[in-house]
Amino acid sequence: MTQSAQLYDISGDKMKLILDFPTIGEPHYAEAIPAELLSKNSTKIYKIEENHHPYVTKGEKEAKVERKGNEVHVYMSSIRSHFVPDNIEGVKLGDVVYFHVTNLEQDWDVPHGFAVKGANNAELLIMPGETSTLMWKPDRVGVFPFYCTDFCSALHQEMQGYIRISPANSNVPLTFSTGTNQPPIN
Repeated sequence: MTQSAQLYDISGDKMKLILDFPTIGEPHYAEAIPAELLSKNSTKIYKIEENHHPYVTKGEKEAKVERKGNEVHVYMSSIRSHFVPDNIEGVKLGDVVYFHVTNLEQDWDVPHGFAVKGANNAELLIMPGETSTLMWKPDRVGVFPFYCTDFCSALHQEMQGYIRISPANSNVPLTFSTGTNQPPIN
């Protein structure tokens, strides 16, 4: 993967680390080698249908947001370069939000990250075909962005969305969208 800044000699019986240095996840540091040197030992495809996680979203049409008392469960998909849903409203102060994010990528080298601005917990790193959950307790009213934290493609910075937190006593209905079904702006 392009985030690796290590060079190994694999010519002997044991791999030997030759060089190790820190870097950021940018593809500009990648080196090209013939694919046949790696392909026979690589898992290439992760089948979504083999994901049996209890909160899996196996396609964008399965994305949804559900309220269970003061818990809000967001069943979300991630794929280059967007989340579904990417606009969520109706979450109230005092609610606990569970983002159940499924990485719909099936190619081995396209993980996605997930974080919510202002969350006290860390981020998720969701490998291809997997589902992970991030729990978030909003501590104030406002609009909070969520975003991919792992470089995934040329459109990586477009991979974001927003969740609006309303006052605890509000009547804002729980709704979500994908950015494509918004009313026209006049």
